[in-house]
Amino acid sequence: MKNRLLPFCLLLATGAATAQPGPASYDLSRPTATYALPPELREISGLALLPNQRVGCIEDQTGTIFIYNLRTRRIDKTLHFGKKGDYEDVARLKDGWLVLRSDGTLFKHSDQGLTTTYRTGLTAANNPEGLAYDAATNTLLVACKGVANEGQPDQKRAIYRLDPTTYRSSSKPAFLLDVAQLIALDQQQGQGTAINRFAPSAVAVQPGTRHIFVLAASGNALAELDAQGTPLRVRKLPRKRFPQPEGLAFAPNGDLYIASEQGDNGDSGLIQFFKMSAAAGK
Repeated sequence: MKNRLLPFCLLLATGAATAQPGPASYDLSRPTATYALPPELREISGLALLPNQRVGCIEDQTGTIFIYNLRTRRIDKTLHFGKKGDYEDVARLKDGWLVLRSDGTLFKHSDQGLTTTYRTGLTAANNPEGLAYDAATNTLLVACKGVANEGQPDQKRAIYRLDPTTYRSSSKPAFLLDVAQLIALDQQQGQGTAINRFAPSAVAVQPGTRHIFVLAASGNALAELDAQGTPLRVRKLPRKRFPQPEGLAFAPNGDLYIASEQGDNGDSGLIQFFKMSAAAGK
């Protein structure tokens, strides 16, 4: 049992408190479906779900949104929004798209084809990588791989909230992750393969629970926080299945999608689909 991957819904202890089992469970050892992506998406860096079994994807070199059809496993169309750049994540709005660049610049691409840029106040030092729309608060969350903010220790990682009209970042993080705490939580979980670092690459809000899931390509791990930002669980992700995990998204019913770049040991970019446990809502 030492090396066997267990379902994500486990009892874990953190400090003096014990995390309770969450209502949703994902068996990360058994994806419901795996999508090997075309060459254009070998370096997929973000994804957002669309109706009719489609996803909007970006990769980290070209200013293009790729509409990928999960049913036909082909790219339906492409949307050009900007020049070449280090693009990290994408979110879908009612009337367009938001794309995050690693220097903190946000690109809003309307369904009419117009692109507008916004300065979020985050910088290349913050190295923002994850972008998610929080429907409950009508705000955006940005997870940073780099420094949290001035005065924070190196072992802190921040998630900021953006104003929905100006797209400016809050002055203080909405959530602050303590890497040492996540490592300790993983060790308490005791599944054999431990994490030794955690630098966010994606963030998403789980429907229903409003739990915040944070993906880390650096550390190959997935962490779950409650709605207040308290860490509940952390899981090491095997590189064979997740060569370089960079994208994270939930379906309205709680089903989970994780996208990985090709990485050093991968043949193509991947999207892994995990159905939420039928027993989760009971």
